[in-house]
Amino acid sequence: MVSTELVEKCRLFREFSEEEKELLARHFREVRFKKGELLFDEFEPAKGFFLISKGKVALLRSDNFGRWTKVAAVYGGVPLGECAFFLGTPHSLRAVAEEEVEALYLSREDYEALKAENPKLAVKLLEVVLNFLADRLKSEDRKFAQVCGFFSVSGGNRWRR
Repeated sequence: MVSTELVEKCRLFREFSEEEKELLARHFREVRFKKGELLFDEFEPAKGFFLISKGKVALLRSDNFGRWTKVAAVYGGVPLGECAFFLGTPHSLRAVAEEEVEALYLSREDYEALKAENPKLAVKLLEVVLNFLADRLKSEDRKFAQVCGFFSVSGGNRWRR
């Protein structure tokens, strides 16, 4: 359980009532990671997800030779590990603290308890996380379209009819 104050600081919860924030605070817990510590590993089952409140997390992918490549960085204010958690799949990346990290953590057990205690609040939480994911996906789609647009214009007429 965390203080309601920590939940209130999370921008994802700004549309939640004080009562809802108090209920969420009972289910989340505060976690901290030192620079270099592992939050979760590639192919590991998702046992929960994080809401990063402070710090920077590197997301790494391994290649066939066991080398790690940084594919993204996550900063304070965003969820982490939520896709694998809600899909019930293993993590597709390794997450390592690049600097000291503070986060809220919701375990599978605590999420199930929240669903049992207050199903509407659990759905609201899910919707907020999904809206965040949808916004992130739209942003990545725009970036991809810009890159494809660059290549189609610079690549001659083969992309045009």
